[in-house]
Amino acid sequence: MFYAFKDSSDGSSGTAGWQNTARKKQSSTTSRTEMTTAEDNTTVPPAVNDRFILIEGGSFNMGSPDSENWRIADEQLHEVTVSSFYIDAYETKQSDYETLTGSDPSTFDGDDLPVDNITWLDAVQYANARSKAAGLTPAYTITDGEVTWDRSANGYRLPTEAEWEYACRAGTQTPFNTEHSLSADDANFYGHYPYEIEENYFDDEVLEAHPGEYRQTTVAVGSFEPNAWGGLTVTET
Repeated sequence: MFYAFKDSSDGSSGTAGWQNTARKKQSSTTSRTEMTTAEDNTTVPPAVNDRFILIEGGSFNMGSPDSENWRIADEQLHEVTVSSFYIDAYETKQSDYETLTGSDPSTFDGDDLPVDNITWLDAVQYANARSKAAGLTPAYTITDGEVTWDRSANGYRLPTEAEWEYACRAGTQTPFNTEHSLSADDANFYGHYPYEIEENYFDDEVLEAHPGEYRQTTVAVGSFEPNAWGGLTVTET
């Protein structure tokens, strides 16, 4: 799971046109006191912990075109605008999760492996615990299993679906942010079964990515190359 930091000082949505060129790479160790003005003129609070990177706000096409192979019916293509926000460059490590919660329910064991086998509510509770540990106002109020998001809070929260896709795409509109089919060298997945193999099972030479390793486990965070925005890796689970 990834965590985002408060997206803007007033909770408003950014409106600037998104640009896919000359995007600045931000430091992953912004100070606690520094405030950052993003390219869309949104004032963004600092990342409290290291590893967080600034994602400049803008607009993008969320979803996928009807012509994209292996798409799902609910991936209707539509334009979305997001404000600037900070996001953790890596998935949450088991060691970090256990430090704050006192437990590690993961199926695969390893301090540097991403935590797994947790619920959405577990993730929300961890976000609040991380906020309290950093001296921030928790973003969520949890009452009898019901969760309310306080958009004015300065604590950690889960990225929205739009923020997540925007951050992962990193300016691309192709099925993968690598702009080519993923291989087992690019990501951790069922490497025996790369993109579009169903249509080319008996002639995989035409595939961009050929069948590769199936690791059958998660791998340490940061194991693969970050996407085009520098720093954000999303392919370890």
